[in-house]
Amino acid sequence: MQTDASFWDSLVFDGIDEVDVEAVTAVFGTVEVVARGRVAGAECPDCGRFSNRVHDRYHRRLKDLPLAEQGFVIRLMVRRFICRAADCPRRTFAEPFSRLAAPYARFTTRLNHALERVGLALAGRAGARLAGWLAGCPAGLRRGKDDLATQGHGIARSAVQHAACAGRGRLRDPPRADLLHRLDLRGSPSRGRCAPDA
Repeated sequence: MQTDASFWDSLVFDGIDEVDVEAVTAVFGTVEVVARGRVAGAECPDCGRFSNRVHDRYHRRLKDLPLAEQGFVIRLMVRRFICRAADCPRRTFAEPFSRLAAPYARFTTRLNHALERVGLALAGRAGARLAGWLAGCPAGLRRGKDDLATQGHGIARSAVQHAACAGRGRLRDPPRADLLHRLDLRGSPSRGRCAPDA
C-alpha cells in the first residue's frame, strides 16, 4: 500500500487544506488514515479571539465513503485550545474541521451527503440494502432502515415550512413533506388538534 502522504492528501482530502496525513494502514478490509490539523491555532467560537495555546488532544474517529470496496476510517487528532480572553465564558474549545465533518459527527460530510441521497431515494429496508451493497464490506455505508429514513426526513423537514401541531402537551412536526396535506385533513381545532399554518 502506498503510504506517501501527498498521495493520500490529494485522494482523501482533495480541496480540504486544513488536514495533514500522518500514517495509513489497511487491516481486515478497512483503510485507516491517521491525520491531524494543519493550522497553528483557531478562533474561539464565542468571542472570536485567536488562540494557539493547546490545552489537550484527543482522537476522533470518522467513517468516510468506501475506497475500493474497503471500509474507510479517518482517525483525526483534534486539539483543544485555551481561550485567553478573560471575559469569554468559554475556557477551552475544539479545533474546527468544518469542511471535513460537522461538530460531534461520526461521519464525514461526504458520507452524510451520500446517505441523505440514498435515504431520500429509498428510505427504509430498500435504502439499507442499497447502502450495504454500495459498501461491499462490513465497515462501509451499512445503515439500518430507521437510520436512513431519518436521514432523508431531515432534508425533507428543512426543505419545507415546519407544520407544528400541539398534541398532548408537545409540539411536533411531520417527518416528511408529503404528510403536510394529510395534517390539513386530519387536524381540526374541534378535535383538539391544530391545522398547520398556511
